[in-house]
Amino acid sequence: MRKYSLLTLLFSVILITLNACKPGPETLITYITAPTGINGSESSLHKSSDGSILLSWIETGEDNESKLLFSSLQDDNTWSTSKTIATGNDWFVNWADFPSMVSFGKENLAVHYLEKSAPETFTYDVRLTVSNDNGNTWNTSFVPHTDNTHAEHGFVSKVEMNDDAFLSVWLDGRQMAYAEKDSTIAKEMTLRSALISKDGELINEYLLDSRVCDCCQTDTAMTNDGPIVVYRDRSEDEIRDIYYVRQVNNEWTDPKPIFNDNWNISGCPVNGAGITAKDDTVAAVWYTRANDTPKVKVAFSNNNGGSFEAPINIDYIDPLGRVDIEMLDDKSVLVSWMDTVNDNTVIQLQRVQQDGTLSELITLTEASESRSSGFPRMVIRDKMAYLSWTNVGDDKLDLKTAIVNTGLLK
Repeated sequence: MRKYSLLTLLFSVILITLNACKPGPETLITYITAPTGINGSESSLHKSSDGSILLSWIETGEDNESKLLFSSLQDDNTWSTSKTIATGNDWFVNWADFPSMVSFGKENLAVHYLEKSAPETFTYDVRLTVSNDNGNTWNTSFVPHTDNTHAEHGFVSKVEMNDDAFLSVWLDGRQMAYAEKDSTIAKEMTLRSALISKDGELINEYLLDSRVCDCCQTDTAMTNDGPIVVYRDRSEDEIRDIYYVRQVNNEWTDPKPIFNDNWNISGCPVNGAGITAKDDTVAAVWYTRANDTPKVKVAFSNNNGGSFEAPINIDYIDPLGRVDIEMLDDKSVLVSWMDTVNDNTVIQLQRVQQDGTLSELITLTEASESRSSGFPRMVIRDKMAYLSWTNVGDDKLDLKTAIVNTGLLK
């Protein structure tokens, strides 16, 4: 790990701020105004197959009405007027369990949000809605899990399967509800998925892992062999390392660890992994605090996730985690995470090569360590990384967005 002085950090922030006022090919970071109103948070980004950049988020009004909205990035790097996807007064809105979008085919979009199913705090359903006209209209929402229990369902990730279907993955607490009526059933969080058509039809539903960590994000990517899913596992001995499953020849593999950190922790750290893929190359990033030492690690695979190389430690200082990862054209990756530098919480970026070569460390912005600041999100198009995050103000939350020129990371 490299150490950075406060003076170096401040100089970097000042230089980036000055560059943001002069957008151009040699500008490292350009900050762009997000399209949100009052109390915008829980953002996510998606790059569709045609290259469109889509931003989704939730706004919550004074009457507790929640709105799920989205906007697309225009050619001049401004966001379009926001469009409403769904509204509700009984949603589960959570800093770590947030909506996201996926595109499939030419005009199909799918997005999820969470809706309360009972008064208890962690009783909520995943609701999915599909648009078949690029988000101009949205079909009636539906629940992808068929258990009909009042339990926790969330931490959803999605990936395009073909022009007419997508895969949705989520953490599913149905066994918690079953155990209330049958003492022989273990109270375990499970990992499940469903293949869903553009018409909202559940084609297949799968159990991927029967015992996982309770509230860490899942993530998915598509390889040459098929989809790969990462998540935080939970062993009988309370080891909570990052595992993955793959679908190969229409069959799901047994769960395997990306790496055995052996992080023993009695409760969920609410810190999921990220995964990205291009052709047969896959890369994953995750946070661990094994042996009470916080780390952010990256591991590569060059056989569609059949196995992963030894992990690479990036230039974290005192990381909080909240990671994301995207692959570049040369199959290096850009990693984002939240870190603590000289008692300041910051969002960091670094490019990682497969041989372990690390670029300069880039501080995107200062942030809040509070839960309300959520999880920064990222997508990449044409060597440009597009990022969104939640700014925690004195009396409100609002979204921030920026563009980072990855070609300048040396």
